[in-house]
Amino acid sequence: MNNLVNIGCVGIWLDEIVPCLEDSSTGEIKETVVFKIESRSFLKKFTKKNGWEINWIEMPQDTEVYALALKENNEIQGLVGVKNMPDSKAVYLHWACCAPQNNKHAFGTQKYKGVGGHLFAIAIDKSIQWGYDGVIYGYALNKTLLIHYIERMGCSHIGILHPYHFMLGPLNARKLLETYTYEWN
Repeated sequence: MNNLVNIGCVGIWLDEIVPCLEDSSTGEIKETVVFKIESRSFLKKFTKKNGWEINWIEMPQDTEVYALALKENNEIQGLVGVKNMPDSKAVYLHWACCAPQNNKHAFGTQKYKGVGGHLFAIAIDKSIQWGYDGVIYGYALNKTLLIHYIERMGCSHIGILHPYHFMLGPLNARKLLETYTYEWN
């Protein structure tokens, strides 16, 4: 798994496409904010040991990490690592994962729906900010997730640098981004 931190892999599911996060038990909609993690030492508390899929402190230095949080209390619901790739004219989605309480596939329960789609939207947003028209690429963790990304978002299977190498083009990227409402802090 340590090698996955270095090369990056995307292992998140897009459960529901909702503008904000939805409380799974009440259906209540929660507004969200996104902020950049400026201090690497802050990432020490996001570890495999406490339910995050990787040790986020090991994220490569050239990868920017953003947090998706609840607007009401800044409680982090997911993290995404992105890298600006000017030569590729795209954003590399290095890693993304939901907070343990939102990872239904690993823990069987889910507090908030919509985290996975939000994390992709953040990467798309950065792609637009950096001038790449929303284009992102990454490596799915496995074939099942690759198929999920193709079917759910319209990703393309590239398979050049990794067997599960995918790309999300500008039209499908903008379509996904239009769904989400969050504030940048």
